[in-house]
Amino acid sequence: MKDVLRLRSARAAPILGGNLLRSLTEVIDAVPDGINLGQGVCDLDPPAPLVAGAMAAIGGDDRQVYTPFAGLPGLRDAIAQKLRRDNQLPIGPDGVVVTPGASGALFAALLTLFDPGDPVLLFEPFYSYHRTQLTVAGLVPVPVPLAGPDHALDETALRRAVGQGAKGLILNTPANPSGKVFARDELAAIARVLDGSPVVVLTDEVYEYLVFDGLRHVSPATVDGLAERSLTISSFSKTYSITGWRVGYVAGRPELVEAIGRVADQAWVCAPRPMQRGVERALRELPPSFYSRLRDEYQARRDRFCDALEAGGFQFRRPEGAYYVLADYRRVFGELDPHAAVLELIRRARVNAVPGHLFHADARGVRTMRFHFAVNDAVLDDACARLRALGSSS
Repeated sequence: MKDVLRLRSARAAPILGGNLLRSLTEVIDAVPDGINLGQGVCDLDPPAPLVAGAMAAIGGDDRQVYTPFAGLPGLRDAIAQKLRRDNQLPIGPDGVVVTPGASGALFAALLTLFDPGDPVLLFEPFYSYHRTQLTVAGLVPVPVPLAGPDHALDETALRRAVGQGAKGLILNTPANPSGKVFARDELAAIARVLDGSPVVVLTDEVYEYLVFDGLRHVSPATVDGLAERSLTISSFSKTYSITGWRVGYVAGRPELVEAIGRVADQAWVCAPRPMQRGVERALRELPPSFYSRLRDEYQARRDRFCDALEAGGFQFRRPEGAYYVLADYRRVFGELDPHAAVLELIRRARVNAVPGHLFHADARGVRTMRFHFAVNDAVLDDACARLRALGSSS
């Protein structure tokens, strides 16, 4: 009998070889007293109103049925208010669709807006799931390298990539893995390059409240020349420390986001109802001081962690936002490839990181690893002590 039950999809090939982030998590989990600073799980306590809202939905009289595909009306209204207040985006509830995380929003948008074979740009170093989603959706990822250690926008490289028939651009700010925050003048430069092109901009703004050193997050959709071509994507995973709850959204022109919502409906129907209730309550009840305190606490964590990394011999640019550090490890581990270097880090310090080649299209010569510092103070202090010790032993 002919073998008909076999893997055929070329689109799935990039993810069927295994997930290195998850496999390294299994390695560090098997190490006694191991500390996982790899996958950004955000191991901090969520705010009380959010938990209370979800618990009330589960244990109260809220019917445990599907929500509208676009999300609960109350949550869509709360997100629209947040977008007007914090992002200066004049979007109403009809311009918001709730999704299972920002990843769900992005994937549904890719399927809705582009045809197989369309080239979509993403700045490099990039979040590895962005590139993988493009491939699985049948699109062509086109990396656009950022310049130098400060990851500056290279307008020439961007213009060259746009000229190759690009149809889309994923714009992640603050950026994972580099911590780069795109300033308004850089966003204006992107708008100039895209002028006259058909490129649709899909943002990823999940770290919007984690911006340091007096910098400000600028939503690309507020910039002239980008507003009319941008869809805003974000989630509450990082802001509220609920990476496992999976509540995000896409916002923009109502007819476009509704179409994205209808495509999303065919894949996952809706985001979890109790989690939507919890996020709505948090948005309505948490004061502005919650977000400023969150920023300040993360900046303090960043500084403690970066000081320890420097003492341990790593080289890097201190991140402007998010909660990652992309560090050159050659002074510590020499010319080992990134995967081998992370395994050596686990062996010597019992600390995990993410191999830096996952954030590049061409892994040759990449000698970086990414750490996250979204852990509680006791764990962070322990990790810092172990990383400092690498400097005295190398």
